[in-house]
Amino acid sequence: MSLLKMKLMVLIDRYKQITAVANALQIKQPTVSFHMKKMEEEWGVKLFEMRTGKVLLTKNGKLLLHYASQIDQLYSEAESRLGAIHAAEKNRFVIGCTTSTAAYLTSSAAIGKLRALTGSHAAVISVAVHDEDELYQKLHLGTIDFILYGAGKQQAEGSEFRYQTMGASPLRLIIPRQHPLYESSEERSLYSQLEKYEFVELADSSVAQHIHEWSRKCQYSLTSFASYGSVELLLHAAAASGDLAILPECLLPHAAKLEELELTLTVLDDEAARWTMTASWRSQHWDQAFMQQVLEIIGL
Repeated sequence: MSLLKMKLMVLIDRYKQITAVANALQIKQPTVSFHMKKMEEEWGVKLFEMRTGKVLLTKNGKLLLHYASQIDQLYSEAESRLGAIHAAEKNRFVIGCTTSTAAYLTSSAAIGKLRALTGSHAAVISVAVHDEDELYQKLHLGTIDFILYGAGKQQAEGSEFRYQTMGASPLRLIIPRQHPLYESSEERSLYSQLEKYEFVELADSSVAQHIHEWSRKCQYSLTSFASYGSVELLLHAAAASGDLAILPECLLPHAAKLEELELTLTVLDDEAARWTMTASWRSQHWDQAFMQQVLEIIGL
């Protein structure tokens, strides 16, 4: 039994005229008569009767009408709600971020600038936080329009995605004021002492990778005892426990209890002490010019 036939039952009871039912459903009169006949064959009982030019429901028809009305009402409700969701999603620009890039995006002025830019494209800007693999899955499915992540893997050139490096940010050593190293004045001496202390770290593989590369080139062996899923939690933890942390400068808000010292390499170059942010979007996005404007706003 199809939804059309349930709707037909409701309309026959309402209009009691085949012509009126056909007009309401925007189908031909013979099609209405055909479905009425098929319904009686399917149920094996008489559902309709003709009286003085009107189509009335029999006792069995009224019994079926009870269920048909509920089905029709539930379908209309579902259609209305899903339609509202579709309209909202259609008017939404979704940016997918990792833990680190979400911290940068929300603490920068980018969202306010994007709001003005997306006036003709989207009513709502939505920020979704996932790991890098899930971001690419959602980008592929089209549930996310644009993703930001710390420099990591990229698909092969000429694939369904486009990429652009958004800039690099120097890493900073976070020293709570109660930490023994807070008053250290000699930078070289300070870094030589880092192995003595424990760190708290951000649960973002791109940040951890750059910190590891920097410490390896400097021949430091750093120890982390706790990992946090957001920059805010990490900074609160560092301030409360008095432990060290390392973060890209662009992720750092102004915090009264924390001191920032730039990480400098004692050997090799300083590229390992810089965290890079990358953007990706679908090559087939309908408005590539709009995407370029987004890139200009979000870049470091």
